[in-house]
Parts: sequence; structure tokens; C-alpha cells
Amino acid sequence: MFFPSDQGGTAWLLVGGGRVVYRLLKRQTRRYGNKTVIIGEHRSLSYRQLLREVDQAAIYLQSLNVGPGAIVLLGMPPSPEFYVVFYAAAALGLTAIPVLPSGKISKVIADANPAIAVGDAGFLREAAKLCPTLRHEIRWDRENGLGLAPEPRRFVRTKTLREEPVVGVSSSGTTGVPSIYYRSAELLVRRSEFRAKALGIGPDDVLLSARPYNSGSSINSHVVLPIVAGCSIVVQEKFQRFQAAAAIAAQQVTVLYSVPFIFELLASIPKSDPYDFSSLRLCISGSAPLSKAVADAFFGRFGVEIRQRYGGSHIHPAFTFNAHGVSQSVGQTTGPFPIAILDEAGNPLGTNTIGEIGFDFARIPRAWKKHLKANPNRKGRYIFTGDLGRTDTEGNVFVVGRKSSFIKVKGNRVEPAEVEEVLRSHPKVKEAFVFAVHPGQPEEQVGAVVATTEPIEEESLVQYCAHHIEHYKCPRRIEVRRAMPRNEHGKVTRYLLEETSHGPALDEARGRELDPK
Repeated sequence: MFFPSDQGGTAWLLVGGGRVVYRLLKRQTRRYGNKTVIIGEHRSLSYRQLLREVDQAAIYLQSLNVGPGAIVLLGMPPSPEFYVVFYAAAALGLTAIPVLPSGKISKVIADANPAIAVGDAGFLREAAKLCPTLRHEIRWDRENGLGLAPEPRRFVRTKTLREEPVVGVSSSGTTGVPSIYYRSAELLVRRSEFRAKALGIGPDDVLLSARPYNSGSSINSHVVLPIVAGCSIVVQEKFQRFQAAAAIAAQQVTVLYSVPFIFELLASIPKSDPYDFSSLRLCISGSAPLSKAVADAFFGRFGVEIRQRYGGSHIHPAFTFNAHGVSQSVGQTTGPFPIAILDEAGNPLGTNTIGEIGFDFARIPRAWKKHLKANPNRKGRYIFTGDLGRTDTEGNVFVVGRKSSFIKVKGNRVEPAEVEEVLRSHPKVKEAFVFAVHPGQPEEQVGAVVATTEPIEEESLVQYCAHHIEHYKCPRRIEVRRAMPRNEHGKVTRYLLEETSHGPALDEARGRELDPK
């Protein structure tokens, strides 16, 4: 696996730079023609078939008389039709905002004044209620797809669009405060080209997608990257562990890009079920820290190592990747997006010292600076991520946790992320959430909720912490759960934990399973 250093030169970063989404699809169709690109649950599409359907959809969208920048809500699950409408909208400079098919549309998306909605009958009803600016509806269903009549005309674009936003992706929602991040066609293609090069993904690869497409990571890795790389992707509407395992074996999937919870569920498949994962050459985990317990369980079950990636919509397009295979690392301090660990004043810290992870804007190659210059998280030289981490003497980066308000125990400051890292290092702990019990009161102390792979006594975890951190940092109360509350991407919804885990609510919530899966 090769991940270029920051001495690699700008030329490497500009491979194919300036291409736009629709033009990319046309070029790859000329190159790969009848090769299957999308393997759906109900049908598959070759590159040539995909381009033909994209052109048909683009002609229909043109007939609606909406101009570049108009918002299109994509309320379909991952499916061949999702790709068709996404690329058709991009060809016209429309801005696609993927949302969940359930029709749960946040106020920030409704306030974006969407003009077109695409989805099933239930989704369209909800969209019409929540979005008064909607002018057009396109109905989708599993049996008939989009149901668009064939067009004898040839699609002709009147303008090549590069800088205009063609997609808007919402934040993960784990903080409870949704935001929309808009991205141009040029940035989408460049970032996907960069990711394919960094991860060594090429035409011979087969990817698997089993998560919603309403996140930036999914759009980059599962919608644009396969076209960039000229490879194929197996698309599943909803993750089901046995179905996903069967697809990996049957379609000879080579790359699995997902979140820790998905790897945990796959690792839980009984060994009596003989799924063959020998085709997998690369497993990448992102969006949340991967615990050692989950990584070890997956390796023990399938013999495949999981490597972590670190990034986020709020710092896009900056990211890093654990190319060296160092356990629990998310990447290195060097690379096209150099990293530093910073103190409260924004000064670099030494190795093995916990601080905020920052991307060093001053050392980022010029090709990417224009995309990060106006980032609201940039303060002077650094782009602050809001995450805490540390480095080792070899320059490997380790995420400790999310930066949050510290807990004050008898005048001593406790950083929740530091305690979470210790708890996650326990061989039976999958995830940990640390909070203040009686915050702001003289008796303020540390509390925790953990999800474990098997039953464990609270006192055992308290003693484990006492062996690794100072006494005042140790949780005085620990709730042991089988699972954490999650959003549709499998990420822990911290704000739900905060609602059920502070002060007396901890006792009320003890033993209650918010996610029985």
C-alpha cells in the first residue's frame, strides 16, 4: 500500500485534475463499455447502460426548466437508480442532496429550498409536507425504477460545470446539529482520484457498499470513486450481515470501506457459517475510532486486517490513512495533508502527549489549499478538527476521542477522551462514552458507559482504569451495555447517550438496551 509523502510533488495530486463528474463517466464508458459497474439487488448496469440511462434522466430533468444550482432531494436507497439521477443532476449543474428514504428531512435541508424530490411514494409525501418549495416529484420504486419514458433525443450539455456545487452532504448528526457541506464537481473528482491512488484501487477491484448514501464519505467512496477507478461496486440497499457476507463471497469483493459497527457485525457471524472472504485485500474503517477488540475479532474470524482512515465533512478534503498497518493508527503526520498535535494555544506538542489534531495548512500542497483556505475551522496555520489524538516516535497518529468539555474532579481537570481511550483498550470493550456525573457541583466526578463483547463486572473495569490512569480520572460509575444507540450510518449518537447518562439518569438507564441488534 502506497500513500505519498508531502515531498511527492503537486504533479501526483493533479492526476486527471479539472475533470468533471459527467465527463468522467463518458470517458470511462469509452474505456470500459460493457463492463459491469453497478451490481444491484434487482439489476446490474454496465458503463454503457449507466451512461444511456443518465442521458435519459438528464433530458427529463432539462424539461423541468430548472437551472444550475437547483436542489434535488435524492430519497432513494443505494441502487442503480441513485447513480443515474446523481450523475444526470451533475451533468446539468443541479445540486443533489441525498437524504434518507424514510423521509426524515431536517430543517436545514428544507431551508435549502429544494425544487425536485426523487423517491418512493412515502418519501414524496413527507417531502411535500416539509419542503414547500418543491416544484417537481419523480417517483421511484423497486419494480419499475424511475419509470422514465425512453427519449429519442440525444442529450446535449450547454455548459461544462466545474466550480458549481453538484452535491450537498449533511453532517453525521452525532452532535445533534445538522449542517450541509456543498462540493463542486471538480473537487469530487479530484478527491476520488486522490483516494483511489492513495488506496491502490483500480479497474480489477470490486467494492461493496452497504450503508446509506447521505454522507460525504459514501458519495466519495461508493458513488464517484468506482467510476474514477474503472472498477465495479456491489450495492445493497440496507446492511444485513449475512447478505453482505454472501455478496463478498459470491462477487469476489476485494475492497470493503465501512464503519466499525459494520465490521463488528460481520465478525459476529458464527464460524459454522462458511463465508469465504479470501478475495478481500483491503478493509478500511472510518467515521469513528476502531477498537482493538473489534479489529482483533474481525481478523480472528476472517484473517483480514482492518486499516483506519481519518477525515470528516467539516475538514474535507483533508484526510489521512494508515498505510503502514500500525495497530490502532489512523495515519501518519507526514503526507499530502500533514498533521500536528496541538495544545490549547495552538502550539505543536511532542510525542505521546494528547492534544487536538490539526492539519498543517502551511504545508498542504497548493493544489488543495484553495479548497481549504476558507474552511471555518482554520485558525492561522492549522485546521482544527475538534478531535484529540497523539503521535508516537515514528510519526504514527492515534485518535483518542472527540474534544469535549473537561470534567473537573476536586480541582483536577479530566479530559473525557483520555479515559475513553483507556476503556477502549480493554480486550472486552468495544466502545466507551465518558461524561460528568453531577456536572458543575462540588461532587462532580467521572462516569462512563461502555459496550462490551461479553459480560464484565463494573468493578473490574474500574480497577483496569486504575492501573492505567491517575486515581481522580477513573470513572466512579460505569454502565455496561451490549450496544450503543446509533444513527443510520452505524455511528454512535453521542447526544442520545448524553440525554440518558448524566447524573441520576445513569441509574435509570442502567442495563437498558437502546440498540438490540
